[in-house]
Amino acid sequence: MKPLFLILILALASRCVRAEQPKAALRAQVSVQSGGVFTTDLVDGVPDLPRIRVTNSPPPGATFLVAREQVLGLLSASGGGMVPTNWTGPGAARVSRRMRDLDETEVRNGLTAELQRLYARDRGEVEVRLTRPWRTVQIADENYEARLVDRPSQGLSPVLSLRFQLRAGDEILGEWTQPVSLRVWADVHVAAGPVRRGAALGEAELTMERRDILSLRDALPALPAEAGSWEFAESLNPGQHLSRRSLRLRSVVFRGRQIDAVVRSGLMEITTKVEALEDGVPGQTIRVRNVRSRKELRGRVEDENLVVVAL
Repeated sequence: MKPLFLILILALASRCVRAEQPKAALRAQVSVQSGGVFTTDLVDGVPDLPRIRVTNSPPPGATFLVAREQVLGLLSASGGGMVPTNWTGPGAARVSRRMRDLDETEVRNGLTAELQRLYARDRGEVEVRLTRPWRTVQIADENYEARLVDRPSQGLSPVLSLRFQLRAGDEILGEWTQPVSLRVWADVHVAAGPVRRGAALGEAELTMERRDILSLRDALPALPAEAGSWEFAESLNPGQHLSRRSLRLRSVVFRGRQIDAVVRSGLMEITTKVEALEDGVPGQTIRVRNVRSRKELRGRVEDENLVVVAL
């Protein structure tokens, strides 16, 4: 009786083991990202299945088949001890790339970030508008960055046609050409009231306003540190922005005034009196006349009392 009893016990134990064996199901359709195809992507029903790389991911738009035998072989070779024998599902899984829609908002945001990085940086805020409607397309579902293929050689302008790619690491998800209109918003200095030509910078009433600097002509990015050394080179109306040509250094030498001149010729240096024939700012070369000889010379303004003449 004992041998028969043992046989019955072993049979029941074997049946219990088979009953506890999980049913592994190979998926019929699998979509993956660029990192590769893994056993856990292909198999359902086995909670503790080892995650083993089976093969590379297919390119976007392409598919291929992974056979059940290939998965079993990898699981057996891994030595992990989890090799399902109770299988359901097809004999092979069709693998494709995970795709998603790329809409107009996402394109606009990507181009905005790229133009901000390349051109505006911290000097203003780029605003992009697509001037041709964007047709939604499918791209691989990856984290990507928009990159310009051809950069505008003259920098940003209000209207451009941008050729760009979407790149996920070394993979190019697509390339398109899109016409856009651009604005770059920044705070600029504006005349709060009328400003006359020749007025000192420190005396003018100015304010800051947010303007599109692409539509302005050569907007002044910042005021000079030493306001007392500068004056307005042009008159401004209220609301008019300051450009780079709006300011000039204040003259320290004035026409008709007598000042000292250091005349240098090689190692020789002579100091004499000269009459300024025109106004001048520090560093500027102006015409002067020797008071004694009445000879006209050209000298570089050092300060309000001195010019240097090189012969």
